[in-house]
This record gives sequence, structure tokens and C-alpha cells, in this order.
Amino acid sequence: MKLVVVGGVAAGMSCAARTRRLDEHAEIVVLERGEHVSFANCGLPYHIGGTIQERDRLLLQTPASLRRMLGLDVRVGHEVLSISREAKAVTVRDLATGDTYEEAYDKLVLAPGAAPIRPNLPGIDDPRILVLRNVSDMDRIQTVLDAGAKSAVVIGGGYIGIEMAENLKERGLEVDLVEMADQLMTPLDPEMTRPLEAHARWHGVRLHLGAAAAAFTATDDKQLRVELVDGEMLTADLVIMAAGVKPESQLARDAGLDVGERGGIRVDQHLCTSDPDIYAGGDAVEVTDHVMQTPAQIPLAGPANRHGRTIADNLCGGDSIYTTTKGTAIVKVFEMTGGATGTTEKRLKAAGRRYEKLYIHPSGHAGYYPGTATMHVKVLFDPDTGRLLGAQVVGYDGVDKRIDVFATALTAGMTIQDLQHLELSYAPPYGSAKDPVNMAGFVGSNMMAGLVDVWHAEDYPGQTNAGQIIDVRSKAEYESWHIPGARLLPLGSLRDSLDQIDKAKPVFVYCKVGFRSYLAQRLLKQNGFDVRTLSGGSMTFCHTHRTGVCPVSPEAPVVSYAEDKSSCQTEATGRRVDLDLRGLQCPGPIRQLAAALNSARTGDEVCAVASDPGFATDMPLWCRSSGHTLVSVTPRGAETEAIIRKGAPLAANASLTNTKQKTMVVFSGDLDKVLAAFIIANGAISMGNKMTLFFTFWGLNALRKTAPQAGGKAFLDRMFGMMMPKGARRLKLSSLNMLGAGTAMMKHVMRTKNVDSLPSLMQQAMDSGVKIVACAMSMEVMGIKREELIDGIEIG
Repeated sequence: MKLVVVGGVAAGMSCAARTRRLDEHAEIVVLERGEHVSFANCGLPYHIGGTIQERDRLLLQTPASLRRMLGLDVRVGHEVLSISREAKAVTVRDLATGDTYEEAYDKLVLAPGAAPIRPNLPGIDDPRILVLRNVSDMDRIQTVLDAGAKSAVVIGGGYIGIEMAENLKERGLEVDLVEMADQLMTPLDPEMTRPLEAHARWHGVRLHLGAAAAAFTATDDKQLRVELVDGEMLTADLVIMAAGVKPESQLARDAGLDVGERGGIRVDQHLCTSDPDIYAGGDAVEVTDHVMQTPAQIPLAGPANRHGRTIADNLCGGDSIYTTTKGTAIVKVFEMTGGATGTTEKRLKAAGRRYEKLYIHPSGHAGYYPGTATMHVKVLFDPDTGRLLGAQVVGYDGVDKRIDVFATALTAGMTIQDLQHLELSYAPPYGSAKDPVNMAGFVGSNMMAGLVDVWHAEDYPGQTNAGQIIDVRSKAEYESWHIPGARLLPLGSLRDSLDQIDKAKPVFVYCKVGFRSYLAQRLLKQNGFDVRTLSGGSMTFCHTHRTGVCPVSPEAPVVSYAEDKSSCQTEATGRRVDLDLRGLQCPGPIRQLAAALNSARTGDEVCAVASDPGFATDMPLWCRSSGHTLVSVTPRGAETEAIIRKGAPLAANASLTNTKQKTMVVFSGDLDKVLAAFIIANGAISMGNKMTLFFTFWGLNALRKTAPQAGGKAFLDRMFGMMMPKGARRLKLSSLNMLGAGTAMMKHVMRTKNVDSLPSLMQQAMDSGVKIVACAMSMEVMGIKREELIDGIEIG
């Protein structure tokens, strides 16, 4: 048998290598258009970022090594131009010489892969707009980076886009990531991507979600300007196009082979095309979705390699079949991980298919063992049979093994009830006695058995308006944030408060992650109430509605730790104490840190590790105000490590007792109060003080632009935006407003008496060095995006 394989990467080389192992006498020719074969294409971004330092480690094999080991005739730089099915030959061009020739075959395998999408936009042909598909593409990107590139725009928020954004950031570039959808990672449902998005922002990646590139133009200073469809302009030294891929099926199409609606080559279960002598595999072929049982394009390396093995078996007389693809995949987003298998809720909705879902938020491993954090798990299953339909997991540790267990269960046709019986490995550093997969099984089994009825975040406010929402958390949690309209009845006092609940109305209970509300639901149901518990609790609610105090990684700190150390530089004694603050919530870490430093001697250092997401941003200001030196702050996955050196007592520090640093909190959106704040700030800074104005809650309205609201906002956020005033010119008086007449009179009097307007005062303040800081938490609660605020401010 003479076998010709078109394409020398995953499916192609897997097929060629296994065919040789099964048939020592076959003549095997591999034709690869690129310069390399059998390279680790999934590792390309990590060489760009420097994690994989040696380029040669990506080159798994060469034509010479493949000939030596397996007797394969591998020809790089050889492009197949056409297929003659009648003559059973392909026409090939040698790209080095330009010569063409015919290569006959007995069996032909098509594994050309998929090509990056380059949309037909103005300026798309600029040489600084690059893609990443192979080693040559990687080398081109490296050349631009080595020449001194400082900034990049990545188009696309899928696997390649996220990996490139991360690795470019690791190289020190300023990175903007543009994604047409209103989320990163469309293989996940939107609410599951919120922690990943927050974590990317924490690392300084500027996300532009719900946006798309419209045009590219060169600037006078040799940069590229990227115009987005919403009119925003981005500038960078290079652009990475990662907007998806399309199957390389033109060769098959020209040869008259069957091609699906999505462009993939149609194959049967043996991966044979419509021609019995031609097989196809890898990203170029159309597969069957495991859950939906419909044709799909799912370009993944694992299925591609299995395609090659299946084809080789059949070429050599076997009867191997490839059934379905589950789309099991995973992505690294700095220290976080997101993974999925099976289908998503949005696809089930689009198909009109019935489903049920659950959310849980366990730890990656035993909570008392250091180094773990909250994990976000979503499982979809059939409400009638319990059969698994899909799973998504986002977190810091142990995400990969949970996704792999879900994928295995999906392949085996297991139900949600089956998950509770899986015997999974356990030791505190690796998991819990009740593994997150088991926990999903427990919750799902209760749902299937009718022991628990759930409501979901998207039921608010449409369905919950007909009932009563009860928060069973603590008073402190409730006062920090709660679902609008909810009443507080803490779980501990719920049995004594049943007379405060109306039995004639449905009851919707919730807590932080769903456990306390499950206990409340069982209590209330057995006392005759029509009650449902919020799946995933307020954590899932916040991710779904993009509101509230969401316990996810914070956005990138606005302070520079290297420049923001305390002015009280004390000489180190060499003594250091380790302090474990993991599991404590603000202000717990600060209190314990203060206690540790109080018992230390001047110059001693404390190395504190905390899991509270606000710890990183609290440290510089706390150290400065308390007279200690912040030596360093370092992210450690889900945690933060800070080294603090004890300073001299404050009383002995003249520089710290001279309060030239002033901060005012502006929490009102009333014109007169905001005016007063800026008048005082301008006066204070002219007296030699350093001024910060911290805007929170309604005060943020003074910083809003008058432009339309940002796209991609949830319903409640958009409603908030419609009701709140847009910017300084729209603020009203706190008293004597008189339907706007009082405000107009005040502005007239200010003009006649030469008092500057509020916009003018704001500009004067910023020009004079007043720092304007917008509260990130309040922005999240009120649904305000960064791009809706005036330029020149910070987020804190």
C-alpha cells in the first residue's frame, strides 16, 4: 500500500506513525506545506511568553528523525494543489523551487487542519497584524517583540487569544483584548467566565467585551490604530488575530468530496470521506457533537490525534470507529483555570432542549490545607433521566481533574445521581472527602428526588416578584450587600421567625453558595411553605447579573508596589515571621497583621499570605499610614504574599504626623455636595497638600460621561444607568431643587458671581494633581463600566 498524507501535524503524523507500526511494508509519504512537522502547536504561546524557553523543545520530530525511526518520507514545504480521484494522484508544488509534480496514492489521508480567520476589514493586510498557527508564525511574532514592541491588541477571547494575551503580558507588554461576544471563552456559559475576566483584569489585561474590530490604520509614530465598531480607538505596536479558525477544506471541495454546512469535510464513523480511498481527520473534518448528536466543528488537539490513530487502524484492515466529540477543553488564565466538557446552557436553549442545572462553589482541596480557593462548578443534566449533558469548572487548583472526571462520566452515559457514588482519591493537599464531583451528585440527586426545589439567578426579578425573597445569611453579610428586595431572616433564627413569612406567597431563599439556603429550604418545606433555594447562592447571582460584592479576584491594583512603599524605610534586622492569614475576610487579615507587628521589634519582617482579594490593594496604604515598610507584594495563585517590615513608632515619625496627604470620600451625587468637595480639594492642593477624592455609590454619577451606555450590560445595570444622571452637568441640588428650577438658579448665580462650574472645577482639580479614584465595588453594584467614566481617573 502506498499512503499519502496531506498535513504533518496532529492527525496527519499520528496516522502516519501508527500506520508504520501496523504495516512495516507500506510506502508512506507525508506532504506538509509548512516548514515543520510534528511540532507542539499548543505550546507556541508559552514560548512567546518565556515559560518554554528553548524553541527546539517545541519541535518534537523532524523529517530526518521520522525517516530514521519510522522510515517515513516526510516532505516539508510541499503544498498539495489538487486531487485527481480518477487517477488517484495529487498535484504537489515544491515551495522552495516552484516545481510541481504528481504523487500517486493507493490511499489518501487529508489532515490539513484549520486556518486562522482574517476578516475582510480595512487595513487587515498590514504586516504587523499577525496570526499564530505554526512555528513560523511564532517566529514572526518573536521578531516583532524582540525589536522592542511595548503594546499589543489581541482580537479574540478564545483559547489562543487568552493564551496570547497572558503571555504577551508576561513579557511586559500593555495588552488590550477585544472579543465580539460579551464574555471570554464562549465554550463556557457567560456567568462562568466572570471570575476569569476579573482575574485577567487583575493582571492588567484591558478587556473590551461585546466589541469587534472595524478597521486598522497606521499612525504617524509607526504604531497601529485599531478602530472598534463602537468608535473606540486602540493603538499598539502589533495586533494578534485570534478570532477563530475555519477548516481547510477547499482541497476536498475542489475534488468533489462532501463538505458540511460549516465547511468541514464530511466523514463516516471510520473517518472515510465520500470517496472510499480517501480518509480525513483533525480540525478539517466535521464531527458529531456527543450531546446534541448534530454535526459540529470542534478543533481540538486530542480528538485530532485520535482521528489519526482511527484512520491508521482502518487503513491496515481494522474496524476502528470514531463516534463523537465532547469538546473537553481547558485554558490557563494566569493563575486561574477554566474548563468545560459536553454542551452549554446557551446551546441547549438555542436547540429548545429541556435541561436542568446546578451550581456549587466548593474548594479545590480541603479548606484547612493551604493553597486552595473557591471553585465554581456548573453541571447540566436531563431533568427526566438525570443523564449528564455538560459541565464547566473555573478555579485555581484541581480544575483539570474535575473536568476530566465529568468528561469520563459523560462518555460513559452516567447520570447526575451516579456522580455521588464515584470513589475519587482524597488527601487534604489534593481534594476533600466529599469531592466537588460527589457534591454535584449530592445536589443533583436531591433535585431529581424532589427533596430540593431550586430557583436560578435569571429568575430575578421576573419570577421572584410574585413571591418573597429571604436572605438567610448573617446580618453583616446582608448589610454588606444583598439582593434588592430581599428580607433578612438568618438561618439560626429562622425556626423562631416562621410567623414572619407569608405562606400564601412563594418563598425564594438564598445564602452565599447555597448550603445554608438548602437547610432553610428543607426547614420551610416541612413546615408547609412553597419554597425554593437559589442554586449557587449570591455568588452565582453576582456572576450572572454582574452586580454585588462578588467574591472573585479583584481587578489589577492601581498602585505600583515598588513606588508605594512607606516613606519610613527602616533597616532590616534579618528576623522574619511567617503569618498565615488564609481564609480570613477583610478586615481580619489587617487586624492579625497589626497584632503580629505590635509584638515584633523595629526592623523585623512579617511574611503574610492571605486569600482575601482586597489584601493586595490594602497593603500599600495601610503600611504608609501605620509607618511600616511594604517590601513586596506577590500574587501566589488565588492568594497574595506580602512582606512588611516594622517601622519606628508613629509618634517618633515627624514625616508621618505631618498630615499633608488628604483624602475625601464623595458618596453623594448632589450638585452642591460635589461642588463643595472640589472647592475644598482645589483649596487644599493649593496649600501644598496631596489630595485624593474617592467617589463611591451615587457620587460616581459626577464622573460619568454623557455618551450612551456601554454595550453588553445586564438588564438591571442598564436600568440603573437610565435612571442615574450622566455626569457633572446633570447633577441636581440636594435641597430647593424645585423640579430643576433651583438647580438652574444656582448655576446662574454661580456664573454671575464668577464661581466656576462643576466641570471647570473638576478639570482644575485634575490639572493640579488631585487624584480622582472611583470605587470598584460601587461600580460593580451600580453596573457602571470603566469606559463610561471620564478619562484621567483611577479605579480603587
